[in-house]
Amino acid sequence: MWEYADGKKSGQGDAKCGGRSGDHSGNRGTFSGISHEGKRGTVSQCGGGNGKSAGRKAKRRRQGKDRMRTGKGGHISGREVCVQRRAGVDLFFFGVDKEAFEEGGTVGDGKAGQADALFFLLVLDTKTGKSRLIAISRDTMTDVNVYSDLGNFIGTEKLQLCLAYTYGDGKEKSCENTVRAVSRLFYGMPVAAYAALDLDAIAVLTDAVGGVEVTVTKDLTIQDPSLKEGERKVLTGEQAQWYVRSRLVEEKEATADANSDRIERQKQYLAAFGGKAAEQFRKNPLFLLTLYQKIKDFSVTNLSAAEVTYLGTLLFQGGFQDADILSIKGEASMGETYAEFHVDEQAMYEMVLEVFYRKAGKDHEK
Repeated sequence: MWEYADGKKSGQGDAKCGGRSGDHSGNRGTFSGISHEGKRGTVSQCGGGNGKSAGRKAKRRRQGKDRMRTGKGGHISGREVCVQRRAGVDLFFFGVDKEAFEEGGTVGDGKAGQADALFFLLVLDTKTGKSRLIAISRDTMTDVNVYSDLGNFIGTEKLQLCLAYTYGDGKEKSCENTVRAVSRLFYGMPVAAYAALDLDAIAVLTDAVGGVEVTVTKDLTIQDPSLKEGERKVLTGEQAQWYVRSRLVEEKEATADANSDRIERQKQYLAAFGGKAAEQFRKNPLFLLTLYQKIKDFSVTNLSAAEVTYLGTLLFQGGFQDADILSIKGEASMGETYAEFHVDEQAMYEMVLEVFYRKAGKDHEK
């Protein structure tokens, strides 16, 4: 089982992962408020006992089984190996219906709208510049903070991830509640930055890079006659918006796996967009700032222009256009009313260890 080691290196905090909303702590450097030197402790692969952590501990509400601490996610055999949190920053970006931004609301009044499409967690290693994207289904069932009409905290409920945005103000508070739910999904991994995009921003981004070329994976002629399955197509702004957000069916006719095809199209679009954006960046390093200015009125984020430029530069210098895009394994099923996606706990446990941690020691420094 996985268990946290007691020893720690100079300048490195220890950490504790607990359950779905687990605890993570440790000394982290900051870049204008963004935690990016995320060495959050060591973990050892060994037998016996629950995990222990030394040093500063961030107390959080803990729900579900303490899988990351006790190793109940499954035994990983082999000799004792220490791992530590990769130095990096995690950015969650997601799409939001335009009406949610325009109407807003107050926490708990249910008028903030809901997040829809484009749920991706970007994991950026600030030491190497390498990045990975994790696609998350909007229907993923996770613990979400729920508030009353007056904005008072009621408790947590197991809900679709997209509904976390509803319990907020349609802007920052909605984003924070959604990020909190994502963090719980990843065993309490801190998500330092977020960017919620009005889905109209997809058109703006696409046109900014001169269009995005894809092979159409599903027939979308109901939206655009030129979007035929199997066709190689350079998507313009509006076409890209339909390509990324359409689920091909009306909400009332949606099946349990209707979102799966859309996620695959989104992954395809992001890979192609990354390549075009990288080309523009190589021609003009100020392109990132231009991009930020174009979409700032279509987004809510806790990143400043300087931070976007800094992180974007790291991304493209590290080969963002070639980044792995992973998907969370699980099973889609119909709930009482809507589709639900239930995470494969064992696969999720292993993904967190593989993506967010690295083996420690001289033999694994690179």
